[in-house]
Amino acid sequence: MKEAVSKGSTAHSWRRRLVSVLLEFVILYAFWFVLCFHFTPQFFLMGAAAAALVTYLTNDLFYSSLQQGENLRAAVGTIFLQIWRFILYLPWLIWQIVLANVQVAILVLNPRMPIEPAFFLFSTGMKKNMARVTLANSITLTPGTITVDLEEGNYTIHTLKPPLAEGLVSGDMQNRVARVYLEDAEKPPAVRWVYSLEDL
Repeated sequence: MKEAVSKGSTAHSWRRRLVSVLLEFVILYAFWFVLCFHFTPQFFLMGAAAAALVTYLTNDLFYSSLQQGENLRAAVGTIFLQIWRFILYLPWLIWQIVLANVQVAILVLNPRMPIEPAFFLFSTGMKKNMARVTLANSITLTPGTITVDLEEGNYTIHTLKPPLAEGLVSGDMQNRVARVYLEDAEKPPAVRWVYSLEDL
């Protein structure tokens, strides 16, 4: 009896792994054609090779999400919902990058260079690693702030001037990322400011 349950569990796990790999490959392959927009045999082969290589190196990308869902079809639907929400998140992120570029340019071009470098630390309750990494990368992509360290939802951020980190202090960016990955919204985080490496 135990052996039958074990075999069923193994087959169930194998099916989810296969769906995860195929899903990632198809999404990457489609993304390749969106970027290059060439439909020749050479590009078909190059796209397939690139998508296959990235899928091989990161084949656990969707597997954890598929494991959490009891219904495989519902789990796949959840993944596509997250992808759709991520696409909607990108224009907002790009706008934040543009605004931050302008703010940093004003600071740099000012003869007095009125910067106030500082570190600040905060935690987030997001449980998914992909959500945490997306937040860390969003912070780094936005000029004026950079993610120095991320460990178990605890972030250490460097900023050129505290106002540049307003979106993080208010929790706005965290909650936008949380919405993408179907995580719970949070109150503004408790932020600890540090002005020297020794205090870290």
